[in-house]
Amino acid sequence: MDTIIQVSDAIQKLIAEIGKCRREIDGKGEMRARAIANYDMRIGVAIVTLKEEGNFPATLIEKIAKKLCSEDRYALEVSESGYKAAICNLEALQAQLNAYQSIFRHLDSV
Repeated sequence: MDTIIQVSDAIQKLIAEIGKCRREIDGKGEMRARAIANYDMRIGVAIVTLKEEGNFPATLIEKIAKKLCSEDRYALEVSESGYKAAICNLEALQAQLNAYQSIFRHLDSV
């Protein structure tokens, strides 16, 4: 009976952790969206500015613009990896929860 209570407690803790993780994903998703929007805006401005200057061959403008916006691209990649890591963490918690639920069902039927 003690084991059933321990497993039940572990399930409750995982459910709470999953709730926290979902909120974290929401926040990281917002950061990711802002980083994408910022990068897209900055690269667009850089391309237009370079075209207006007319000092660069058209074939190189996009590459130069990307170089000018490399810090924004870095921020985008960092936010993207944080978002994906949070999703992986949620999936791991869900797998743990499923395992504990299976154990609980087995213990409850014995």
